[in-house]
Amino acid sequence: MPIKSQNAPKLLSGIDTTAFAAIMAVLVFVELIAGTMSYSPHHGVSIDLPRILYPVSMPGAMRDDVIQVSITRDGKVFLGSEQIVPDFMTEKIQVRLTDLQVERKVYIRADGRARYGTIKAVLDGVRSSGIIRVAFLVDQRRVPILTR
Repeated sequence: MPIKSQNAPKLLSGIDTTAFAAIMAVLVFVELIAGTMSYSPHHGVSIDLPRILYPVSMPGAMRDDVIQVSITRDGKVFLGSEQIVPDFMTEKIQVRLTDLQVERKVYIRADGRARYGTIKAVLDGVRSSGIIRVAFLVDQRRVPILTR
């Protein structure tokens, strides 16, 4: 008959959750970093907006269903995230206007160094589509505070 010793190891029935919590924290952190790096307010187009002292807030420009035209420095024109030729601007906007929920206003994000001829061609296409409400999106200029 075996002798039972008093120092026999006892079975552990608890689960150590610190390792699981650490892995989950790392995964959440990686997801947050990946999410902020993939976020692009410019729909994939890099544009340096002109800076002005007193811009007017336009919260409607941040909606997903607005008609937004982006003009890059090198003259490329994007309607949303689709690159188009300014000559076809009228047809593309009229197709977007078939949805009655879309605001009849165009928001233009033009690079501060874009050529005037490209911007004028876009404006002509927008106006010939029947839209007269056009807004240019800009950034606010930071003014240094002078102290004595």
